[in-house]
Amino acid sequence: MRRAALAALVVAIAAAPASAQAHRIRVRAPAQFEVTLVQIRYAVPHGPRPALRLALAGPTGLDYVAAALPRHQPRHALVALVAIVNRRPRGSQAADLAQILLRTRPSRTLAAPRVSEAMNVLAAASATAPPACALGPMTVGALRVALRAGTPPQGYGARATIVQALDAACGRPVEPAFRLAVQPQPVQPPPVCPPPCRPIGPRIVCPLETPPGICPQPA
Repeated sequence: MRRAALAALVVAIAAAPASAQAHRIRVRAPAQFEVTLVQIRYAVPHGPRPALRLALAGPTGLDYVAAALPRHQPRHALVALVAIVNRRPRGSQAADLAQILLRTRPSRTLAAPRVSEAMNVLAAASATAPPACALGPMTVGALRVALRAGTPPQGYGARATIVQALDAACGRPVEPAFRLAVQPQPVQPPPVCPPPCRPIGPRIVCPLETPPGICPQPA
């Protein structure tokens, strides 16, 4: 009886499918006020397309990380898009991270994915389009969120951030509001008027400056 039970257990273990292997992925983080777009592409040579889980495998610092899977996948492939936004504010002394570590795990065993990066996509467009451009333009509704961490650009969620990053990487127009959310303009300090100054209406005029300086009337 005991031998029969042991034999049945061995058969059950042998018949159980092996757990899919996780892959550790290193991607370069963007410069301050910039965005990196990453495509993670698994080849699926045969069988049904598996599910894919993404997770962080290290700190993100002040960067925002968003990942999503296109709802319509390429033939014989499993693709994820990742956008990394450097959110270090102007004047911050915090150091930028050199890389972001991700962990991917398909629901069945696949060979390690091919990873392609488009760095600092809000700068001048690259002469060579990154592989992610083969997916074509994306909309928010065409993406399914897989991961998000950190503080997003104001007014943009995970999917919208990826859409804008993809457009920028592929040389398509980027919404001015997204560019401003990632690259805020510096605040200009008010002019300082040396004495003697005299108030004229709601302003203060410093006639000794050349040209005369005009400052707001102090409250």
